Amino acid sequence: MADRSDDLVFLHAGAFSGSAPGLLKALRGRGTGVTAFDLMPLAREPRLAAARLRATAEARRTGAGTPWTKTAAWPAAVQRYVQRRGLLEQGRPLLIVQTLPALLPPAGVRYGVYTDRVGLEGTEGGDGAGERHDPAGGTGEHRSRYTRGWLARERAMIARAHRVFVMGQSTADAVVERYGVPEERVVVVGAGVNVPAEGDVPAGRELPEKTPHLLFVGVEWERKGGPELMEAFRRVRAEEPSWRLTLAGSAPEGALPPGVTSAGRVPHERMPELYAQADALVIPTHREPFGIALVEALTRGLPCVGTTVGNQRTIVGDAGVLVPPGDVDALTDALRALHRDYAELRARAEKHGAVLRATMTWPHVAQTIVEGLA
Repeated sequence: MADRSDDLVFLHAGAFSGSAPGLLKALRGRGTGVTAFDLMPLAREPRLAAARLRATAEARRTGAGTPWTKTAAWPAAVQRYVQRRGLLEQGRPLLIVQTLPALLPPAGVRYGVYTDRVGLEGTEGGDGAGERHDPAGGTGEHRSRYTRGWLARERAMIARAHRVFVMGQSTADAVVERYGVPEERVVVVGAGVNVPAEGDVPAGRELPEKTPHLLFVGVEWERKGGPELMEAFRRVRAEEPSWRLTLAGSAPEGALPPGVTSAGRVPHERMPELYAQADALVIPTHREPFGIALVEALTRGLPCVGTTVGNQRTIVGDAGVLVPPGDVDALTDALRALHRDYAELRARAEKHGAVLRATMTWPHVAQTIVEGLA
């Protein structure tokens, strides 16, 4: 049985790109009593072995690539497990981090959901379980996959929530338009960063002598648009050999072409060094729940080249260039525009970054969530 002296039950599935630990630390830092429980290790819980088998069978019926965690069978079993531990009781506010758990708290439990994305975000005329997706939601191998049973549970979880806290505006729009949740129950709270910028936003940085030094950040090479970036980079470097690109998190197999270096998997404490060496961040992703690396770059005054998926339009604004995912020609032109208009884009990034530094912090997110659940 959970300790009733705590004020908030905090259920999360893993680190959530660093968001869950950051938010949890901020909640406790403001004096909020928290009972935190990570649902991810339950995938190895022997008592849930039968549920895993049922979930695997359900996922296979939906089609290749559907994860067994995004089924109706798995969250139902997880819910029974956490209920037995006293984590879904009336009188204790609850925060469910991400919609992946698809839990359905009993009537009377006051709860909120904090997420970077919802299942139907970006889908076009389908339910995501085998239906086609538009570019905003990811296409082909990069689209989200889940069973209709999981989607039904996610819909119900979101519909019943006292508040739905989201990282960005495109997710808020999806919750209102696709899930029918009243606008007053949806709150855009942003997110903190894994690597905060120190000091003031740099201003008046010396322009690159010839071409910007690019930085790519992402651990999923294909999903983050790495192959498209390599081709676009090859084209611009053929025009001007001074182009440079540093890859952090992932890289293609084999030898790297001229001008490209790989930093490998970089711990958070080393990322400030890479940001300091770069002139711009480029992540031509096919699917992006939010884009914390974009925020980290902008808070340092670095312009960004990204894609028109998810919340990137509101994150980047006019401080960079966005292109359709998978469009190498458009990406090549964006790199040329970055070079041509770098001084103007840099000034915009410095201005926009100053705004983000004041709002994209975990203490700010924690305060807003606590107030919304009160």
